Amino acid sequence: MKLRFKTKLSYGIGGIADNSMYNFAASFLLFFLTIIVGIEPAAAGFIAAMGAIWEAVCGPIIGYISDNTDSRYGKRKPFLMVSAAPIALSTGLLFTYIELPYTLKIIYYGFMVLVFWTTFAMFFVPYMAWGSDLTNDYNERTVLRSYTYVFYQIGMAIGIVMPTVIVAFLTNRGYSEVTSWSYVGFFVGICAMISLFICALTIHETDNKGYVKTKRDKIITKIKLKEMYLDYWEILQLKAIRYLILASIMFLVSNIVFSSGRIYYYTYNIGLDGGQISKILLIITVSGIAFVPFINALAKSHDKNKVFLWGQVLTGLLFIIFRFMGVDSYFAAIGMGIVFSIANSCYWQLMPSMIYDVCEVEELHSGQKHSASVISLQALSESLASAIGLQLLGLILQLHGFDSQSAIQSEEALVGVSNSFTLYPGILMIIVALIILKYPVNRKMFNRVMSALDKRKNGQEFDMDQFKDIL
Repeated sequence: MKLRFKTKLSYGIGGIADNSMYNFAASFLLFFLTIIVGIEPAAAGFIAAMGAIWEAVCGPIIGYISDNTDSRYGKRKPFLMVSAAPIALSTGLLFTYIELPYTLKIIYYGFMVLVFWTTFAMFFVPYMAWGSDLTNDYNERTVLRSYTYVFYQIGMAIGIVMPTVIVAFLTNRGYSEVTSWSYVGFFVGICAMISLFICALTIHETDNKGYVKTKRDKIITKIKLKEMYLDYWEILQLKAIRYLILASIMFLVSNIVFSSGRIYYYTYNIGLDGGQISKILLIITVSGIAFVPFINALAKSHDKNKVFLWGQVLTGLLFIIFRFMGVDSYFAAIGMGIVFSIANSCYWQLMPSMIYDVCEVEELHSGQKHSASVISLQALSESLASAIGLQLLGLILQLHGFDSQSAIQSEEALVGVSNSFTLYPGILMIIVALIILKYPVNRKMFNRVMSALDKRKNGQEFDMDQFKDIL
């Protein structure tokens, strides 16, 4: 089913909240906790990982509730509306420096991380599931994700580029670093809140002309934990989903290590100032937008999984080459940032579209569609990856002797930062490509799934054995 331009535009705007919050935390949370707050890297990594694990707990519950929501506003819209204001508040408070004894600092920021990821989970899973509800067309889902990815880059600019710009602007005018970071936190949170309100208020539940909105009295059904866990267990039995989730986790660990590690690399290994770092991050954002039409065109003429695979292979190999050639200048850092945009664009543009496709695979398997439950597994993979990646980077910095109180780091610490910026992410991307080689859902298989679902709807028989490679 083709979507109206307005629907695609409105849905895409919601992606600003997703990407701004995710990238802000991925890029700056560890840096903020170690450099601004003064928490040791391993402890800071644990705090960040704890929050991500908590989001992994929240995501499936929110997905289950969303699938079972019975509201005149649909299954997804209420979650975006309810979470919008708490997002602004929690993001601002997380990045606000509080003068406390060291142990109480850990407790405070540990608690705020939990609040931050709770508010993120409240909208992320329903928002992602909404994309699957809007259309079941193989190509149109990729187009929808292309619109979203363009707004993802705006979110990336808000969550990655603007923080360094705002901090530099405010500190040059006499504000302290701690005050500047508090303003940045509230800025990112308010931008996310506005994008969610716009998305929720301007988009309809569906573009299907035959859709009739029904009025219901009950908004959310009672949570049945046993039923919820059984649903997820059944979903995880599907081969297609297992491959996607594993690939997603591996890529996102790579992404987290690189995204958080690059701030340390730019600052300590190359010695760039805030203005130069902002320009590099802006170029990465713009290059991500530039890749959108090329990836979209390739995904239309080739299977999504193949385009995704080759994007990971190319970027992974170039990252490993960069490690041994060296990234020792401003322009080399720009070049590597553009290379990173290849894999990053492929992931955020194609992975959600592939997950949308397996929603129909799950429907074929179970007889019912559980879009939010399926998509919450991606939220689960993001959470686990964030936990693993942030804790891993914190441990790497700690083991290599990184000193958060020193402006000049030891040679050993710089090697650890360098490996986190180049070698480790590159190896992980190659592993992602190897996993996707086994992913069985392509355009031909998806069309067979849709045909089987149509036959089931019309009371016709079909052979389930033809789907044994994906079920």
